[in-house]
Amino acid sequence: MSDQAPRPAGGALPPLDPNEKLDVAALLEGIESYRPRRKGWHWREQVPEQKLHKFVYKETSKGLKNSIPLPAAHYFGDIDPQPDCVVTTEIASGRFEDDLRRMRMAAWHGADHMMVIRTAGQSHMDGLLEGTPEGVGGIAVTRKQVRATRKALDLIEDEVGRPINFHSYVSGVAGPEMAVMFAEEGVNGAHQDPQYNVLYRNINMYRSFVDAAVAKHVMSSVGMAQIDGAHNANATAVEAWNVMPELLVQHAINSAYSVSVGMPKEDICLSTVPPDAAPAPCMRMDLPYAVALRDLFGEYKMRAQENTRYMEADGRDATVSHVMNLMISRLTSADIQSTITPDEGRNVPWHYNNVAAVNTAKQSLVGMDGLREMVKLDRDAPELKAKVREIKERAVLFLEAMLREGGYFASVEEAYFVDSGIYPETHDDGIARKSDGGVAAGTIVERAADYLAPVCHHFGENHLPDGLGDGEGPGKPCDLIGGCTLCDAEKVPFIDELDPEDNVTARLAQTADLRAQGLIRPEVEWAADGWVVVTMFLPAAPRVAEFAALEFGKAMNLQDCEVINRQVMHPAEGTLIELKGRLDVVVDPATLTIPPEPVVISDAEIRAFVTGKKLKCVAATVGEDEHSVGMREIIDIKHGGLEKWGFACEYLGTSVPVEKVLDAAIEHAAQIVLISTIITHGDMHRNNMEKLADLAVEKGVRDKLLLISGGTQVTDELARSWGMDAGFGRRAKGIGVASFVVKTMRERGM
Repeated sequence: MSDQAPRPAGGALPPLDPNEKLDVAALLEGIESYRPRRKGWHWREQVPEQKLHKFVYKETSKGLKNSIPLPAAHYFGDIDPQPDCVVTTEIASGRFEDDLRRMRMAAWHGADHMMVIRTAGQSHMDGLLEGTPEGVGGIAVTRKQVRATRKALDLIEDEVGRPINFHSYVSGVAGPEMAVMFAEEGVNGAHQDPQYNVLYRNINMYRSFVDAAVAKHVMSSVGMAQIDGAHNANATAVEAWNVMPELLVQHAINSAYSVSVGMPKEDICLSTVPPDAAPAPCMRMDLPYAVALRDLFGEYKMRAQENTRYMEADGRDATVSHVMNLMISRLTSADIQSTITPDEGRNVPWHYNNVAAVNTAKQSLVGMDGLREMVKLDRDAPELKAKVREIKERAVLFLEAMLREGGYFASVEEAYFVDSGIYPETHDDGIARKSDGGVAAGTIVERAADYLAPVCHHFGENHLPDGLGDGEGPGKPCDLIGGCTLCDAEKVPFIDELDPEDNVTARLAQTADLRAQGLIRPEVEWAADGWVVVTMFLPAAPRVAEFAALEFGKAMNLQDCEVINRQVMHPAEGTLIELKGRLDVVVDPATLTIPPEPVVISDAEIRAFVTGKKLKCVAATVGEDEHSVGMREIIDIKHGGLEKWGFACEYLGTSVPVEKVLDAAIEHAAQIVLISTIITHGDMHRNNMEKLADLAVEKGVRDKLLLISGGTQVTDELARSWGMDAGFGRRAKGIGVASFVVKTMRERGM
């Protein structure tokens, strides 16, 4: 890490207010003079034996100042333990102003590596497109976009209380220029792998490696973390599980090349992806590969990414695959944990799916905290031992064959790479490239004998005057020109967006009225895009269900309807459909009728009222319902329930007939009746509430009792409409029920 002291920043903004939206327009003010306050990668600060709530954690890091914990955290004191490794979120909306908002959401859930990825491809660009509109490529390729992102992240990291890494791609023919711009603008990490250019973008292999040397040298100068691209073979090979030996070779080539041009090993990260997914026996196949990788490359960092090769449109399926991949990370190691969103298969990475993926990683890694102290890999187990050795041996054979062939370039010409056979078996379906072909072929120019570049962190032979050098003498190369952009921030240029139509100012203007009036419109990717997803089950075959769903979408006044996922429940009985559509409706919060938050009364006031009235309650789970946990939490003193304030509670148990509950209330002279009704099949919860209210009227005790119901599907509005005095749903606490009782009895003079 090479964090630097804060620098003066143009267009400085006050700290973010957690209760206020990110003001993108204000963020862009003064952007031309804003400078990043730090450079270099930040690793999490691990806290051994960290104590949170009533637990001790073995593999967590320093917590956040502001965050949103996991849903179940309210059972555990609202703690939000952070895993020990950096957590990535990949964002690709194509509009940086919306990316910034999503980054803020993700940071609150625990992401500290914001990776802006392409949708069409920065790596296709043949030059640094300073004025390119953001709509090209969907990636931060211009200085304005990069600078605005870093400025926003500087504010966001103050808000959450943890440094945040910004990441993009140093690839394509524009790679060296990208590296310089990223170094100038405070980008903290980047993908850089010349093999990616060669194999997947058909950039001339010699040009790609020359460019990579320059880019890596510049990246190293600011402590930028490098992630390689070997994992792309997983997503490309016909039989991805057979490329494991080749993946090791690709990692070795890029790592060795990075070290040779001066990059420290601690800044080099291997992008490791388990090559398989269920229904293959993926854990048994992927774990030996993960072990072999870490055996051979223990000097480097591991960036663990989920497998996306077999990802379809089903979010559940993707999430389960992610959790199995995360288990491999926990059983082996991960310095950076990537979280490709469940929508990767749909190619529509939405706000909430980014957050869901981050939460999946956080929940899984924290849930497996300390697992390796109790569950260890049996390195002597015959199958694991043999598989690890086999993968390593095949990788060595691959390297030896490359040398016999004449080296890397010659072996690429012979289509060694991304062949679906497990080496030395080949299926002759690998990717072949010509060393004298590809994009930018013939563009390498040999330097003149007296070549001189008056800039710092320049790679290669540079004929500088005596006394000038990169760290070798008292002077710097850029002293010849009064400082280069990596030494003098005042010399860093700024170019605004050039497209008069596709630019951030024009896009913000389209939603200006909505923001000014505080109107609400659904969105999933861009501000006020109007997209919603409707889930429906249709009792029809898949093809019929798909087109029937489109008609239902039209009937719901949805525009541009599209089925984004369909899952067969049975070939004839039915299909689950997820339908995407655009809803052209806005809501004005000023017109909403929003009940006030329940008033919570102090402990002392509740206790005085309860003891003075000698309040009694009868409680039961009614009907055929056997759930009891929720009711016990409301009444038991050990859960902070009603007994805490002196209520005398008579608990009748579960599956209690409504008649028995009312009879018990009369018998015990209770003032309060509490019923829990979890089951809702056939409107059972409504039936139970209405029956209780009717019986109380019939027996002439309705005005003497407070009838209160609770359950996961119960709302106060519904409960009151069905004859209750109040209803309490999810996350209800005893203090809320007690406060309602005191307040209502006072109002009614009971």
